Amino acid sequence: MRKFLLILTAFVLSIGTTDFAVASSNNSITSVKDTDTIKREEYIRTLYKAFDPICRKYGINTKVAISQAIAEQGWELRKDFRIFNIASTNPTRSKLVYDNGEQRYRRYRIYTSLEQAVEDYCKVLTSFHTYRKNGLFETLDPNMQIESIAKGGYATNPKYQELVTAVMERFVSPVVDYLREEEALARRSEELQSVTSISSVEAQHIRFCLPSGY
Repeated sequence: MRKFLLILTAFVLSIGTTDFAVASSNNSITSVKDTDTIKREEYIRTLYKAFDPICRKYGINTKVAISQAIAEQGWELRKDFRIFNIASTNPTRSKLVYDNGEQRYRRYRIYTSLEQAVEDYCKVLTSFHTYRKNGLFETLDPNMQIESIAKGGYATNPKYQELVTAVMERFVSPVVDYLREEEALARRSEELQSVTSISSVEAQHIRFCLPSGY
């Protein structure tokens, strides 16, 4: 969990002036110069599907969780779902790996599913008083939550807040905002279909009850 991500930091902070993608006609993020952009969007979609219902349950902004996962792990999902790099002392439920940032071997928790990993991440944030003390659960604003997590001591990287925020603003927020628009449109469509269906039934009932002269 306490990982100084020098390589990813350099990458994320260096892309501010690089034009990777533009908004397409359907408002999705598509690439005209970098084919990896589409893969990144698909990856964020995968994380969002697993993360969103769990994060909502614990009061963690989904954008924050996805951004941390990418900052900690990158753009590929590990088979052991070690997505948040949460330190562990239990040898049966962890994996010993070399931490490039801290230049030493550390044990990190491993999981059997993406949902199990994000559930554990949320439990860690809710159970350690340092995060609550720094106001993590006093707001749903993603920038303020990232600040609370960084101040709470999630990582040793002094630029951890800047790194996670850069990932969120550059990659995560545009995709998540679009996905939430899709969800809102789907809900409205379902509501309209429901109203139309009810109206149709009511109309038939009215016609059935009217005298034959109508």
